[in-house]
Amino acid sequence: MSQGVYRPEVWCYTMRVNKPDGSTTPLKLMIIKLPFKSIPADLRIKIEAELPEPLVVAGWKFVRYVWRRLDQINTKDADGNSDNTVRIGGTGANDVLKTSLAKGIDTSKLTPSIFPDDNLLNGFNRYKNLAQNGYEEWIFAEYAIDESTKTEFQVTKQDYIDDFRAAANGGDGAKVITKDELVELGRKRFEHRPDRSKKAVARWVHSLDLNLSNDQVNGIAQTVSKDFARRGIINSFTRDEAEAHLERNGIGADVLNTKDNTRTLRMFPKIMKNYVNNGTIFKYVDFHSDATTHKEIDDGREDSQKELMTMHNLCMDYTSAVCKNHGKISWQRLGGLHQKIGFEKEGTDGLAVDC
Repeated sequence: MSQGVYRPEVWCYTMRVNKPDGSTTPLKLMIIKLPFKSIPADLRIKIEAELPEPLVVAGWKFVRYVWRRLDQINTKDADGNSDNTVRIGGTGANDVLKTSLAKGIDTSKLTPSIFPDDNLLNGFNRYKNLAQNGYEEWIFAEYAIDESTKTEFQVTKQDYIDDFRAAANGGDGAKVITKDELVELGRKRFEHRPDRSKKAVARWVHSLDLNLSNDQVNGIAQTVSKDFARRGIINSFTRDEAEAHLERNGIGADVLNTKDNTRTLRMFPKIMKNYVNNGTIFKYVDFHSDATTHKEIDDGREDSQKELMTMHNLCMDYTSAVCKNHGKISWQRLGGLHQKIGFEKEGTDGLAVDC
């Protein structure tokens, strides 16, 4: 970014953005210096004219830009809790944002948003930092609920609010909503909905328009739907939770997730090394992190034991075969594919040779 050139009330910056073809294009940013008190009418008009198009969110309509005293903005919900309801552990601190806001308002960024009665809709981090910097007033985008654009998942007022907050993940200081936060919000949204299928949850995530890949959406949807499917049937454990459970109960053992055989394959070398180095039996406790039925748990337990025994028998047969061949190794590297441009070439056999 080039050095700012000061003008009265305005700092102009030119940032060069890299294009896919390797070229760059200049992008002008404008930060307008604001007084901490009593922002003049002409400066307000200038700022409003420079702001980007307001955020479009299903179930909401942009009404207008308004200027409000920060001490008149309500940040508490109906239960008296403060901070963003879709965040896990609050919005956190952001020193970079605080420093940026001290310079003024960046008109290339979206403003914080409010809905009727001056309730803060998003921008909690910016709101905190504005007050800490000493500002008394700021500009907000005012929104109102618009039932004509609502989704099938917006029933209560809180549904509308949570969806807006989840979608408003752009702009200065906004922290992109995480997978864990979406999973927690999904549990909350589908708690009393009759259709808790993976497809239904995926439709809801897509409705938030978060630019997630299909794999990301399906992963979130599967986690939420399976959480509901195992309720009252399965005690669910993550690996961390399983390890903590053994530690609390004084059980000295490793844990094996029987969700698939890749975990069993990774455990067997640990079993062999322990036996070679220590001559002791390797102890473990298994669990299934993804089970929604008792049968899945039973199958995981049985299959993992069969897989360990299969690998054990294979090792015994392999050792016997190696001994018969006087310890001769059983592999041969033929070479590598041509990958290092300028340092090797492709030989007649299709493999790399030094230049």
